[in-house]
Amino acid sequence: MRILHATTQDVAGGASMAAMRLHGALLAQGSDSRVAVLAKEGEAPNVSLLGGKLSRRVLRPLVLRLEDNLLDAVYSRPQYPAHTTFSVTPSWNHARLNVLPKDILHLHWVGEGFLTPFSLGRLCGPVVWTIHDTFPFTGGCHFTSTGCTRYRGMCGHCPELGSSTAADISRLHWWWKRRAIRRIRPFIVSPSREYAERARQSGMLGDCPVEVIPNGLDVNAFRPIPREQARALLGLPQDGKLLLFGALLATGDSNKGFDLLLDALHRLRGMGMADFSAVVFGSATLGTTLPCPVHVLGRLHDTVTLALAYSAADVFVCPSRQENFPNTVMEAMACGTPVAAFSVGGLPDLVEDGVTGLLAAPADAASLAHAIARIVNEPAAAARMAGAARRRAVGEYSLPVLARRYADLYERVLEQRRGGGQNVV
Repeated sequence: MRILHATTQDVAGGASMAAMRLHGALLAQGSDSRVAVLAKEGEAPNVSLLGGKLSRRVLRPLVLRLEDNLLDAVYSRPQYPAHTTFSVTPSWNHARLNVLPKDILHLHWVGEGFLTPFSLGRLCGPVVWTIHDTFPFTGGCHFTSTGCTRYRGMCGHCPELGSSTAADISRLHWWWKRRAIRRIRPFIVSPSREYAERARQSGMLGDCPVEVIPNGLDVNAFRPIPREQARALLGLPQDGKLLLFGALLATGDSNKGFDLLLDALHRLRGMGMADFSAVVFGSATLGTTLPCPVHVLGRLHDTVTLALAYSAADVFVCPSRQENFPNTVMEAMACGTPVAAFSVGGLPDLVEDGVTGLLAAPADAASLAHAIARIVNEPAAAARMAGAARRRAVGEYSLPVLARRYADLYERVLEQRRGGGQNVV
């Protein structure tokens, strides 16, 4: 069976990491797996670039910049991310994907102009689409962190645009994307139950079959390392409690909740906790003063250093306002580190409250502070959580488990397509 994965880039971002881990797992089990990207930085096998240098390096960035400037001129976007998701300029990447050999086309994150609605609706062959954020079932948003539920209808009045009209670019993008979805009839995979339910409730994907398959990771690479050894190798203090926080653009992306973490750290001080330090990875600088000693590890690119960071910590803190199925939480669990996180998105799928970590009320810094304090102040309970977290990671998120589940899905999709059916059950 020939699987062709399509994702905007091969390295940066959690969605890219999840796609490349699946690709590697399929190769390891003997499948013919290949990846097509627009930006390539890694050295993984069977990964190819789509289009020429002129298209990738000049034309595409120029189009995205022009679209971004146009949106700024028309709308007052209060929370819009740095990269555009409302791109409607036709791209020709569908033609490039259609000529590549495959039995299944597996889409991952295809934003930043990789597959605009024009190209999406012209894809050929059975399509599986793993949704890593809300982009596949909204008019263009990564996360509906504002509480917006307009995706259940046709979008419009988009709060991310600051739009006061129904007939805005989010509705146009929604309408065009919906037409494309109806043409290709993709099978939708969500790593979390929460996002699967959102997809089913959406006006965009509500008619598509949806299945939940968690992301995976190499549990042999991400494994517990003796805490003293991990701290020594990273130059971290042996005494005191270490609270770990990390993400891509850890302090620069408001969705990652660094401000909520900062509030929680102040509250920990107010609760009488004194002997603790913060460890941060994913950003080179913090841009603010923390109420405790802090150790900044910067951007971590290798698995060994990441595993050391998780193993060195007493607790991994995930203060995100919204997440689907974050790799960092999986990685921490695989390293036997309890997690304190908000009960949002797919985090309740990962963190079983009181078993593998503790969940706090969404965006409630006081609740998060109490969850952190309980973990670091109750060593026996934390040790039980650490063991349970590792067992869950090995049993449910290891790469062989992931590869088997997707291989079974691909077989069912092909069988259904051969039978001429509309859905896969």
